[in-house]
Amino acid sequence: MSEVTLLPDDLGEKLSRRIDNQLLKNKRRGASAKEVFDKKKVIDDVLDKTSIMTLSKLISSGTISYVNGIVGSGKEAKMYWAVDRNGKDVAVKIYLVTASNFKKRKPYLVDNPRFSHIKKGTRNMVEIWAQKEFRNLTKCVKNGISSIKPICVLKNVLVLEFVGKNGVPAKTLVESEIDETDYKNAISIISQLYKKAGLVHADFSEYNIFKTENGLILFDLGSAVDIQHKNAKEFLQRDITNISRFFAKRGLTVEHPSDIMSRITN
Repeated sequence: MSEVTLLPDDLGEKLSRRIDNQLLKNKRRGASAKEVFDKKKVIDDVLDKTSIMTLSKLISSGTISYVNGIVGSGKEAKMYWAVDRNGKDVAVKIYLVTASNFKKRKPYLVDNPRFSHIKKGTRNMVEIWAQKEFRNLTKCVKNGISSIKPICVLKNVLVLEFVGKNGVPAKTLVESEIDETDYKNAISIISQLYKKAGLVHADFSEYNIFKTENGLILFDLGSAVDIQHKNAKEFLQRDITNISRFFAKRGLTVEHPSDIMSRITN
């Protein structure tokens, strides 16, 4: 990954003052000590000036009130535990505009009829990727598919439902004890994505599914493509094969991936 562009001092100071003012308002409303936003950590960790200003706008608009800390980090994005104006936990996913890994993601966009006009440049691709994930999640929710709920998207920042408790994300399948019901539900989610939402996840794995008291919850849908994408069936086959392999390694009896593929697509 290339180095992150540091935030100029004047912009950092402006954001710090804005955050301080918001924190003062929150404290007057009775916010607890645990709800303090470590602004220095967030400013240091995140990114470039545009990302910082986007985060600032979300705070100013009241979409989020404060950020409690980072809960996940990857090559393409960082995930923060935040709180909205009603005191409800939310997740803030900030895509890194410096992530060179996004260059490899272009095939998931260029042949997708929903994103036919893509401007050059990593920043444009990152912002389109964030919009794409928001749209995919919205489509899932509308079609009753078990996935995290999107709240809003602004440039390279997504605000999402927080799945977990007290700032600790729910465990993923790979971190959990699993059984036959989990296997059947995972395959059902793949089928519902295809048949109800017209989507293929294209990165479906034990790392992108929460296991909760209420069942499995899918996340990370940035890679998901429309079933009209020229590689949709190839991606679908890969999703089925990957998740089947995971359950088989855990000792479960699984159906042959080609049989699942035929059932879903016919």
